[in-house]
Amino acid sequence: MGDRSRLDEHGEDLDEPGHDGPGRAGPVRTEPVRGGPHRADYIELRPERGRLSKVAFLVAIVLTVAAVVVIGGRSWYQGQVDPPGDPGAAVMVTIPEGTSIAGVGTLLEDEGVITNAWVFRLWVRDKSVEAQAGDHRFREDSSFEEALQVIRKGPLPPTAKATVTVPEGLTVREIAASVVEQLPELDPEAVAAALADPAVRSRFQPPDQPSLEGMLFPSSYELGSDVNARQLVERFIAEMEQVATGAGIDGGVSPGADPVPDLTPYEILIVASLIQAESGNPDESPKIARVIYNRLGQGMPLGIDATSRYWAELTGEEVDFESDSPYNTRRDPGLPPTPIAAPGAAAILAALGPADGPWIYYVLEAEGRHFFTASNAEFLDKKQECEAKGLGCG
Repeated sequence: MGDRSRLDEHGEDLDEPGHDGPGRAGPVRTEPVRGGPHRADYIELRPERGRLSKVAFLVAIVLTVAAVVVIGGRSWYQGQVDPPGDPGAAVMVTIPEGTSIAGVGTLLEDEGVITNAWVFRLWVRDKSVEAQAGDHRFREDSSFEEALQVIRKGPLPPTAKATVTVPEGLTVREIAASVVEQLPELDPEAVAAALADPAVRSRFQPPDQPSLEGMLFPSSYELGSDVNARQLVERFIAEMEQVATGAGIDGGVSPGADPVPDLTPYEILIVASLIQAESGNPDESPKIARVIYNRLGQGMPLGIDATSRYWAELTGEEVDFESDSPYNTRRDPGLPPTPIAAPGAAAILAALGPADGPWIYYVLEAEGRHFFTASNAEFLDKKQECEAKGLGCG
């Protein structure tokens, strides 16, 4: 038989050079077949690799962005649910009658207890909780779980009370710090503002004296849960007025057998504050009062170093017994311009009823006990003994 040509379905010669055939995507590639003539073996179609690579790249970007959004969203959400760090100061929140848990979230956000009321509503919706009306003590920057525990515990009892103790011998600044430490729900700035408010005064204060130093009575106080800073300061003042009035401060100092200066109630409280700072125990307070009155009567400087230390505390400077401050009682005779601390009842009674005696000097002879004398030579001897014992008489 002779050579035969391969014909397509249209009768055209497939072996004719240059013929691609209908519907072909590209040139026909022929490969020699072992043991036979050249023939059309297969057709190779090249994929569009550039287009596929671009699609894969775009998909990767979309997936990466989605992952970042998901991770970032979770991190943000967790930061709302549980803020970093410890909870802050206590804060009292009153939940009105009929408030929904959603409404509670808004109250807590407004008071700085939680960070986001909207997220709180989402977080709490599948939890079994009912908000009860009343006062609740939360803490600022709480986690949602910490806030929820307070809500579930319920409101404070209507008669709930707090106790605050003001120790004897503290300055106004120290009293303010102590009160805020004991009652963290009180705003320190509100306490400072109440102490500086010109409308909050003691009847013992001279018209030109703005400081409440020595006007706050040291004691333990039971307070209602709704007490505010101004009410607290006014309570301290009222207690001082009551105690001092009951002790007879308006009648002046009882002279006893020895004369005493004519002092106003405010000046008597200054003396009481000096006694409070200097006395080692209540039993010797009337003797210290007598030394103060004897020195005032003779025009001698009081020589009470506690006054210079008080001035240093006010100014933030080092203690300087050579300064020209009005509280340097080593240099200047007379009383300092204000009390230097909060005197207790024993110091006030001692200021009103000094012991009788000629003493002008006193010096520590043991911890909490002074030696009293009218002799300068005897005082100097005892002072050397005090220094030798390391009692702080330098």
